[in-house]
Amino acid sequence: MRFAQETTPAQMRTAVSAAGGVVVSDLSAIDALAVVPRSSGFGARIDANRSVTNFFPDTLLGADRDPDPFLARGRQGGLGADHHNPVADPWHSVFQWDDDRMDVSRAWRRTTGSRSVAVAVLDTGVEANHKELKGVVDRSLGGNFIPCSDLIALYGLGVIDRKGLRDCRDGDFEGHGTWVASRIAGALNGFASNGVAPGVRIGSYKVLAAGLGGLSTWILSGLVTACSDPRIDIVNMSIEGYMDPADPFTADDYLLFTDAVDYCRANGVAVFGAAGNQHVRVDRVSMDLGGRQLEDVGRVSFGGEGIATVSPGSDSLADYDLRGWLVVPSGVPGVTMVSATANAIGAAPASVPLRWKQHVGARDQLAYYSNFGSRIDLAAPGGARKYEIPGYDGGEGNVLFGTWGSFGALAEHGLICTDPFAGSFFNSACFTARGDGFGWLQGTSMSTPNAAGVAALVLSSHRGLVGRPGALVERVADTASSPVNYMGPNDALNTAPALDGTPCATGFCHVDQSHPIAFADAYGAGLVDAGDAVRP
Repeated sequence: MRFAQETTPAQMRTAVSAAGGVVVSDLSAIDALAVVPRSSGFGARIDANRSVTNFFPDTLLGADRDPDPFLARGRQGGLGADHHNPVADPWHSVFQWDDDRMDVSRAWRRTTGSRSVAVAVLDTGVEANHKELKGVVDRSLGGNFIPCSDLIALYGLGVIDRKGLRDCRDGDFEGHGTWVASRIAGALNGFASNGVAPGVRIGSYKVLAAGLGGLSTWILSGLVTACSDPRIDIVNMSIEGYMDPADPFTADDYLLFTDAVDYCRANGVAVFGAAGNQHVRVDRVSMDLGGRQLEDVGRVSFGGEGIATVSPGSDSLADYDLRGWLVVPSGVPGVTMVSATANAIGAAPASVPLRWKQHVGARDQLAYYSNFGSRIDLAAPGGARKYEIPGYDGGEGNVLFGTWGSFGALAEHGLICTDPFAGSFFNSACFTARGDGFGWLQGTSMSTPNAAGVAALVLSSHRGLVGRPGALVERVADTASSPVNYMGPNDALNTAPALDGTPCATGFCHVDQSHPIAFADAYGAGLVDAGDAVRP
């Protein structure tokens, strides 16, 4: 519910109560509240209130997490003894190839991060007692922004369970947020899951429920709260959603995101977002939305490259046609959109119809699942299976563990590692070591905290950039490296069957390996480079 700018928070709450509603999330910093109606005449009474400018339904968004639903998840063995020097640690070079590509060890000669820098992780929560995050998560920051007690009181626990919202508790019952936090600031303790900036603090802002995702007002509530706290310098949102601008309700929701990001920027906070895993082109456009002129909007291309990869055997594009939709939250003006890169193109057996065998060994390719286009600001390692092609074309042994996926801490009992259905969404290879979960994942969820971690190192070494989000991102962009990309877009004309013989009825089942995506569309300003970014 939107209010006129001069309306006080107390007046907003009074208006809601008088109309027969209950406030469940406070967004008064951007002239809004999230409300549940409790009477049949609520809409008419609110509509008659002059302080109310608009009201509209919420939108469900999710963790950025579904690059490829065909990967079989496996458990691997333990890692062996601790090592005390991660920079020289052989486990580090094997498991955390992404640190090597971002030149993190060189950056650490100048700084491993300052405790005065704090990064807000808006996600599924963080398992603060994980060995990699003890002392890293600042419990005075953040909180749980899923209004569970209010929703249960209003609807009853049975209704909430039937709607799929079973995760109301503090903590991380999925693993996604824990992984993201560990990639930013995991402890430098000799075990190969350190973060890029292990000296900074993490604030956990739980805005997504395990296995469900989150309503936009949960995410917005966490975002506004984080940016209201002068201790927060950077926000990481490894969250992906798409909104149809032709729908007036989602247009209103998008504008609410726009106001929240503007609020963050005005408060000196840089916001990083995941580009998305649909492998569609996202254009940087100016557009009129709801009577407001917006710049730097991330909108999916209206051409064929706006159609996501369709699973072989599908005869419908209905669920994959994203043309003209707006990417949220990373495509909101002011958010730094981060694409994902792979380790290298692995040598595939003869049974794999890999059309670009001349590029085997090429590093830092745009990941086959990553969104791309002119709206991309930066690239960072996000991992990809060794053949760098979709799972149904991957062949036996096309795995993430080892040096292909991106490695980090996981909630041992979270859905990523325990639920077979969740495992079909998450590309994960989980194991337990010394009582805690770890694993390799792939996605722009993984690249975004890499970029945010580099930004945290920059703030730690260049204190003059604190409170200047535009200058901070400019510094990271100006020092980024320049890989050569060979990955192409989705292939509209390729109707060849998958490796297992499953037919492709539509095209858009495979990735074009003959027409590479241009550098700027793949990497934006380039691949983040911590070593150069922190130099004097």
